[in-house]
Amino acid sequence: MKLVKESLNEIMHFERSDNPLVTLQVGKRVQIIKWLDIYEVTNYVINDDFTIDVISDVNLANKNLTKFPDFIKFNHISGYFDCYNNQLTSLVGCPSSVGGDFVCYNNKVQFTEEDVKKLSKVKNSIYV
Repeated sequence: MKLVKESLNEIMHFERSDNPLVTLQVGKRVQIIKWLDIYEVTNYVINDDFTIDVISDVNLANKNLTKFPDFIKFNHISGYFDCYNNQLTSLVGCPSSVGGDFVCYNNKVQFTEEDVKKLSKVKNSIYV
C-alpha cells in the first residue's frame, strides 16, 4: 500500500506545462542529444538533472544562436567554451564551470567579464 501512496504523491507533485512531453520529461534527453548532434558537441555526459558535462571543448562560434533552448544547460566543460560571433542576448544555459577559456565576444549583447563570472567559474581567460 505504501508504494501506491508514494506513487500517487509523486504524480500529484510533478511540474505541469502546456506540453505534456515536457511535463513528463519524456524525450528531454532525446531533445538534448539531437541539439548537441546538430551543433557537433561531442564527448558529453547528460547528468540525471539534465545538465551537460563535456569532456573536451565546446565550439558554438558562428552558429547564429540567439539563445540556448530551455532544455540546454551546460554544467562542466573540461576544455574551452566558445560562443562568439552569434546573436546571443543571454548567457543562460552556458556552463557553470570551464576548464579552459570562455569566449563570448561579438554577440547581439556586449557581455562583460562580470556577466560571465556570475554564471561560470572559468579557470583560464574570459574573452568578451
